[in-house]
Amino acid sequence: MSKTSRMTRTTLAAALGLVLLAPAARAQTAAPAAAPVATATPAPPTPSDIARGAGKKLDAFLAKDARAALDPLVAQAATNVDVAIALGRLLEQEKKYDESANILRKAALTAPADARVPLWLGETFLRAKKMADADAAFRKSAELAAAAVAAKPDDAGALLVQGTALSRLRRYDEAMVALGKARDLDGGSPETLYQMGSTRAFQQKWTDAVTLLTQSLEKDSGTAFAYYYRALAQEKLGKKDQMVIDLDRFVKVAPAAPEADRARALLAAASR
Repeated sequence: MSKTSRMTRTTLAAALGLVLLAPAARAQTAAPAAAPVATATPAPPTPSDIARGAGKKLDAFLAKDARAALDPLVAQAATNVDVAIALGRLLEQEKKYDESANILRKAALTAPADARVPLWLGETFLRAKKMADADAAFRKSAELAAAAVAAKPDDAGALLVQGTALSRLRRYDEAMVALGKARDLDGGSPETLYQMGSTRAFQQKWTDAVTLLTQSLEKDSGTAFAYYYRALAQEKLGKKDQMVIDLDRFVKVAPAAPEADRARALLAAASR
């Protein structure tokens, strides 16, 4: 989960001018010198900024790159939920499922109202094939997100988490209601559109899935699984050529993804 945005900082530069005067005996004033421009040094990224950047790398299964970014922040996972989530995701992709679950359980104690934590814990349990534990984590995430939405109905992030958790619980119609509200509020972020598209794929509504996943990829071509689920939808719609294109893109964007082997097998079968 999925299912995080980047903050851009602008700096205001002040121009400083110096007027040089010629010697008084000549009674002439020299032309003003060119004004040097002083540029403020941008503030360094915060741990949360770095964690969100690592999350984008993990979206493309670039675990080594994410590890390089997160290693200096490991000690902060105990107090910073963004770092804990990113580290938990990284450990899951490294197939260190117990370590991932341990990090995320501790984060749940640090930030008990943050619905993102049990959502990613559920994803770890899914990869570990602990289905009962995964469902319990997704239910907790949906409950926390619902409480956040009740307190602040225009919280697009909470609606996104709620919809994602409900989709994982196979409550697809409810998921689409929450995700539709998130889309109305966030203008259709790549993550929201991806979750809507993948949910439609789970519902076997293939045409809707292709439309929504295409919209997601138009905004962020690095969402690896959008290619994967769109490929599956294209296959069901009888569009083999489009399926091959999307599977090829998927294995290029995320060659280390667990589903990449299946994608390669499908590509090999399609070429026969």
